[in-house]
Amino acid sequence: MIRLYRDKQWIEFREEVFEMDGYACVKCGRASPEVVLQVHHKEYQYGKPPWDYPLKLCETLCKGCHAREHGEIRPNEGWACYSEDDLGGLYGECECCGTSLRYVFHIHHEKWEPLAVGTDCCDKLTGTTEATEYRKLLGRRKRFIVSKRWRNSPVGLHIKQGRSLEIEIRLNGQEFRIYMNGIQGNKTFVSETLAKAFVFDIIESGKAQDFAKRHPLPKKNA
Repeated sequence: MIRLYRDKQWIEFREEVFEMDGYACVKCGRASPEVVLQVHHKEYQYGKPPWDYPLKLCETLCKGCHAREHGEIRPNEGWACYSEDDLGGLYGECECCGTSLRYVFHIHHEKWEPLAVGTDCCDKLTGTTEATEYRKLLGRRKRFIVSKRWRNSPVGLHIKQGRSLEIEIRLNGQEFRIYMNGIQGNKTFVSETLAKAFVFDIIESGKAQDFAKRHPLPKKNA
C-alpha cells in the first residue's frame, strides 16, 4: 500500500484533489503549509488503486480532520444528544473537558463511543444550543414550582394560567391529583412538587391550552 502512495499517478491525482478544494481542508478550512493535507476517500472499493476514483468521492482534509473521519481521533462535530440527567449535585465529570457536573448530557457519534458531557461541551460537539435550552427549561420549571401564583384553596393549591385555564392540585388520600377547569386528571403523584412539575410540562408543551379549548371553564352564576 505504501508503494501505491508513492506512485506518480497517485501524486498527480492527489494534486488534482487539492486543487479542486483550493489547497485547504474542507472541514476546518486550514491550508498548507499551516497543516498537512491529505486526500480522504469517502468510500472504498476493493482492489481499486487510490487514484482510480471519481473526484466526487474524494475530498481534501488536514491530517487531524482525516484522523477524526476514520475514528482515530474523537470527532469534534456530528454528535447528537440522546438523553440528559440531573445528578442533584456536582457528582459527575465531563468526559470531554473534566469539569465537575450536576447536569449531564449523553451524546453519541457513529464513529466514536458515547460520551457524558456538560452543557458547553454538548452544545459545542452537537453544534446546537440544545443543552443550554434544556438548562433554561429547568430554570423556568423551578421558578414555576415555587411561584407565588400558586394560592391555597379549600381543597389544595390553585393557579390560573391566562383567562381560560384554572388548575388545582388536590391531595386525595396519600396521592396528589391535578384538576384542570374542574376536571380530574388520570395521573397521580407522590408529592406536590412532582404534580407542579407535571403542570409546568403540559403548559410548556401547549397540551394544557388545548385542553382548555376543549373543556372551557364553567360559567359562574351571576
